[in-house]
Amino acid sequence: MRKLRNMKSRWFGAKWMLLVCSVFLISAGAMAQSKEEAAVLKQLDRLNDAIVEKKEAVLKEVLHDALWYGHSGGRLDDKKAAIEDIMNGPIDFLTLKMEDVKVQVADNNATVRFIFDSNATNKGESINIRIGVMTVWKKDRSGWKLFARQAYKL
Repeated sequence: MRKLRNMKSRWFGAKWMLLVCSVFLISAGAMAQSKEEAAVLKQLDRLNDAIVEKKEAVLKEVLHDALWYGHSGGRLDDKKAAIEDIMNGPIDFLTLKMEDVKVQVADNNATVRFIFDSNATNKGESINIRIGVMTVWKKDRSGWKLFARQAYKL
């Protein structure tokens, strides 16, 4: 009888330990993903700052070499053309805010959707740009890089 009670106690202890470990692993997985989401959003903030402040070195670092950068008007740029347009194009971004940001991370890939709201000038004339944007990010050895971006009219 004593042996049976001792076995039940051990079995209960093993179940309890399994439950605690499972909860810990699930929590650790959730924290790791939110850490990756934060890393992607940090890169997006760096990109947006580089667009407003015209930081070419940051653009070259954050944009993936195989980038496709889609504009809301339908134009599609590769990395070189996107950087050229940001640095020397007719639009000068004065402010850039993101609204309704949604992030998803899956392994070494991430998507971020948001509303892009900017005060800018186009050939010296003040304009407001409010568009939807979806970005695709890839993680490599050096961190998260913008792999694709598509803007759309709201």
